[in-house]
Amino acid sequence: MLTYVPHEVKHTIRDLRIRANMSQADAAKALGISEPTLRKWENDSSMLTFKDMQRIASLYGIPLDYIFFGPDNAFSEK
Repeated sequence: MLTYVPHEVKHTIRDLRIRANMSQADAAKALGISEPTLRKWENDSSMLTFKDMQRIASLYGIPLDYIFFGPDNAFSEK
């Protein structure tokens, strides 16, 4: 089952990877996916499953809600 992902999520995924100083190849390997799959996620995040989002959050050490709402949301710790 696919989960709806807001349009901005694709930018968040890319930004997190860049901030972590990871290439697409490095991030894909760490996530256990192919590089073309990561490229697809960064271009069109609508194909992400909840499990995929959990793996991304774990890799970058961020709360899952950050992927959806960014750092300035009511759910993030201040």
